[in-house]
Amino acid sequence: MAPTSLRLKTAAVAAGLAGAALFATATPAAAENPPYDGCPAWALCLYQNGGGLGSKAIVTPPPAGGNQAIVRLTKVHFLNGDLADNQVSSWINNSQCSVKFWDDPYGELHPSDLDYTGTWNWGATSDYGAGTSESYNNDRISSLQFYCP
Repeated sequence: MAPTSLRLKTAAVAAGLAGAALFATATPAAAENPPYDGCPAWALCLYQNGGGLGSKAIVTPPPAGGNQAIVRLTKVHFLNGDLADNQVSSWINNSQCSVKFWDDPYGELHPSDLDYTGTWNWGATSDYGAGTSESYNNDRISSLQFYCP
């Protein structure tokens, strides 16, 4: 066998073994999505766990043009089927709308303001999970008000 041919075969075997080693040591697929994953444009996504993790609820704001809308979370469910009322631990706003987040446990129009995000603030997030400075708001949101310019 010629020396060049032997070197090529040796290099091919070494490359194959290196590839097999990478394949064998690859980590398994993550069981959970990345933080704040899968929230479409023109939507507000509410997450059941802190840090944008866990099941999400996708809330579509009203159309642009100065419309205001109140959304009661007693009528919104996470994708896993759980009711979103008093279960929100984080959120991301991918819309142009401002959103007020309220603690409104009795469905009255005398809510306590818990959080706010301004208009034209795409990708704004908030986290109420354990260990955050906002953890006192964890699982308290029960209604939202949108204003869409």
